[in-house]
Amino acid sequence: MARRTLPGSFESMCERFGVRANGPLLIRELKSKRTEREDQARQVMTRAGDRPNSAEQREFDRLMDERDDLDEMVTQAEERLETDRGRGDDRPTGRRDTPDLYFHTADGRKVRGVRNGESFAQAAGAPRPVGVDGEDLSLGRALVGILRGDHAMMERELRAQVVAQDPAGGFFVTPTLGNLFIDLARSQSVISQAGAMTIPLGSGETRILRTATDPTAEWKPELGPLNNTDVRFDAVTLMPKVLGCVADISEELIQDGANAAAQIEAVLSAAVANSLDRSFWRGLTGGTGGNDVAGRYFTGILDDPDVGTVDLAGAAPTDYDEWIDAIQLVEDANGTADVRIDSPRTAAQLSKLKSATEGLYISPPPSVAALRHFRTTQTPVTLGAGGDESVSVVGNFATGFVIIGIQSAFKVEVSNQAGNAFENLGRKVRVWGRADMAIGRPAHLALIQAIGPTP
Repeated sequence: MARRTLPGSFESMCERFGVRANGPLLIRELKSKRTEREDQARQVMTRAGDRPNSAEQREFDRLMDERDDLDEMVTQAEERLETDRGRGDDRPTGRRDTPDLYFHTADGRKVRGVRNGESFAQAAGAPRPVGVDGEDLSLGRALVGILRGDHAMMERELRAQVVAQDPAGGFFVTPTLGNLFIDLARSQSVISQAGAMTIPLGSGETRILRTATDPTAEWKPELGPLNNTDVRFDAVTLMPKVLGCVADISEELIQDGANAAAQIEAVLSAAVANSLDRSFWRGLTGGTGGNDVAGRYFTGILDDPDVGTVDLAGAAPTDYDEWIDAIQLVEDANGTADVRIDSPRTAAQLSKLKSATEGLYISPPPSVAALRHFRTTQTPVTLGAGGDESVSVVGNFATGFVIIGIQSAFKVEVSNQAGNAFENLGRKVRVWGRADMAIGRPAHLALIQAIGPTP
């Protein structure tokens, strides 16, 4: 059968449907949107009955055309993924074809690190959905179905047993769909895209063994001794803490929003992703109050004394020298820098650098250009005495063992009684789980700090 011809390039079609062409969960997002169009088309015909009018028929045809476009995009995305795997390219998925990485905890357990683009649900041993492809399931669609009381809308989720009827009335989301939410949040997190690994945590604290100082090998003279080397092991401790958000959703959006499922899913997962990215810089101590136990809260990279630093002393960048120096700091620690993260302001400053003589834009030197580049609004721009300084990080998030620990599936709860939801004709959706963060080898990261604004 002949393949469908898309009305635009693959990249332009991804933009049209609101997905990133190189996103780590691209195929899942495309499948989810394909299922969404099928459900919407079915709802149009259900409302229309046996004799749809011309407007209803046009809407049905439009939705089915988009469904067919998305089906072809899924096929093309899967073909691209196979091609990229064949040549060892890691850009579409955020990982190379390398063996699984396991961490040994202080209590003797072995846990697998989950890279960007891999499924945390599978690594955590979550039960597989029943009877459907897990990538066809949607938390947003399940929530809207629950909020509307629409069994048909969440038919896939009910059949897969990821949404179940509550004996007390209504529905609840099972941990299987909560684990899929974790993958959605990870796919939007910049630190996860940069190489941070996610590991399942046990109950209580989890201590990951690490090497604090590397051993040194040397040549032994004949009949001479081998000198002792200063090798020290210690551990990083992860203690699960509550991470979550509450969203107010109006009854009007629930009933009338054509894209309500996609919007609710995107907003909730982005909130968790942004919190992870913000905590990487600033730590988890904020807001803990009297519960802050010394040494048990991740302090963030800004306050980690073992992270190398290069200081711009409040000046705006005029070249890439500080980024080259940061790369050297990582290499001096036997690391290989492969990523850089800036604030949008710093990224724009570097992009606008021009030569003093010709006035031409300056290209980054090869060592900087080779770094995968991310920017996020969670990177601070209010540091320093004047409250206007930013920071940039260079390094290797994989060999630096930047870790996101998740204890269990995120819970998704819905209420029309909490707070003022009832009187405002709205619903409150609460998503929460228990997580923590850690950096296992800080020397494989380096900061360019005190980056001032351009005068």
